[in-house]
Amino acid sequence: MEKPTNPFGINRYLGAEYFCDREVETNMLLSNIAQQKHTTLFALRRLGKSALIHHVFHLLSKKRNQKCIYVDIYATQNLKDLTNQLAKSIYTIFPEKKGIGKSFWEYIKLFRPTLSVDELTGAPELSLDIAQPKQLEKTIPQLLTFLDQQNIKIVIALDEFQQILTYPEKNIEAILRTVMQQLQNVTFIFCGSNQTMMHEIFNSAKRPFYGSCSNLHLEPIERKVYHDFITKMFLNDTYKIQDDAIEYILDFTNGYTYYTQRLCHDIFEQKQKTVTRENINQVILSIFYEMKGNFFQYRNLLTPTQWHLLNALALEERVTQPYTRHFIHKYNLGSSAIVKRSLESLIEKEMVYKNGDTENVHYAVYDKFLMRWLQRK
Repeated sequence: MEKPTNPFGINRYLGAEYFCDREVETNMLLSNIAQQKHTTLFALRRLGKSALIHHVFHLLSKKRNQKCIYVDIYATQNLKDLTNQLAKSIYTIFPEKKGIGKSFWEYIKLFRPTLSVDELTGAPELSLDIAQPKQLEKTIPQLLTFLDQQNIKIVIALDEFQQILTYPEKNIEAILRTVMQQLQNVTFIFCGSNQTMMHEIFNSAKRPFYGSCSNLHLEPIERKVYHDFITKMFLNDTYKIQDDAIEYILDFTNGYTYYTQRLCHDIFEQKQKTVTRENINQVILSIFYEMKGNFFQYRNLLTPTQWHLLNALALEERVTQPYTRHFIHKYNLGSSAIVKRSLESLIEKEMVYKNGDTENVHYAVYDKFLMRWLQRK
């Protein structure tokens, strides 16, 4: 890969040299894939699960007779959307001109495919003309069976997989689980950021996927490892960043991958020979200015009680007992019933997340930049 002008990637994978750690998780995924074991990857949003997948796929790309297909289904709303997204992702990996791609194009002619180009990205858009529900239910198994018959190893990552629980069709899990059991050459990685929904799909004994995958939980990168990585990335371009400045960054972002990468990316763009906390504060103010409109829009979308609770959670950073009299009185939140309703709504809107096991649950604001902005008000 060509050397990037900025070593801190935020919107795309830059290569193994610019990827921080995740050695344990990478090795576990590679081991599972080698053994053709399906994996469920649990991770809160902005912790770097998609980057991890692209890193693993980059390493696998060096192997012959192995192909990796990444499918982001966050924007899908039903089975037809999922089918089209899968078909488009297959087409992207196997262009129609030769080999498997040519066979795939011939195969999907049965579904009267329409090929167009996204005006913004230039990426191909593939849509299948499937109207009958029964035929639609058969299409994904048919596409996966086609891949399975190509005599190569295929890895498919389905990102934001919890989205299937919002579909009007309620049999998606059963359809996918049934075809999974029949595949010999296809291995799946199921990724999701909504912990409650993902655990419902994979860890409930009543659901089709129960016991079908190896579980992998993604946590923030170890602080010292991230510290050393940031130092190295700056030094590689002859910039120096003070140790206390790096600690300040990691404190500010709570070590969450996206926010750390974004802040370091913007700091690096300043081209300061020696980065100090004062430089970092200027960049933070610039990010707040850029995002202020979004933050005020959040306020407009929430009720006053929800916004009030969001502010309280931001000030505390992490709350383990949101229904106690002390917390409610400290921030004048009304009653435990009001807090419960507001908290459930904030979690549903993915403004707040609930994390941890039964005995160590905590609640926190999802967007760490929003959290810090609220703390300044």
